[in-house]
Amino acid sequence: MRKLFILLSMIPLAAVAMPSEEGAKQCADKHHHMKHKKGGDTPFYLRDMALTDTQKAQVKAMMEKRHADKKNSKSAYWENKKAIKEVTQAETLDEAALEQLIDESLAMKKEQSMARARFHHEMFNLLTAEQQQKLTEKMAKHKEKAHH
Repeated sequence: MRKLFILLSMIPLAAVAMPSEEGAKQCADKHHHMKHKKGGDTPFYLRDMALTDTQKAQVKAMMEKRHADKKNSKSAYWENKKAIKEVTQAETLDEAALEQLIDESLAMKKEQSMARARFHHEMFNLLTAEQQQKLTEKMAKHKEKAHH
């Protein structure tokens, strides 16, 4: 009887000590184990290219600069979004203020697009003629594959 009592009292301990199936499934999620690249790594479209050490150093410097620029512009972007929200939640809508904030938001988006285009232009021109050709073919193949 005493052994039975001890055995029954250990069942809750065993249940607590054993990991549940949900925990195991959650940890098995592929995104959970995914390693995210940090600013300064090579862009995905250049990862399989045979870059020289000089090119790698230039790419890394460009990526770090781009990462820093994006980080700096995020605060202004979110401040603008916050201001738009405040204007729209006010008792009366200030159309002029809203229009000015929307114009600022569009200007920020335009500058982000311009910066991205400049960055890709610089990256492309960093490559040799052979590398540029290889990248162009790779992108054409990817585009063809994506549209079918």
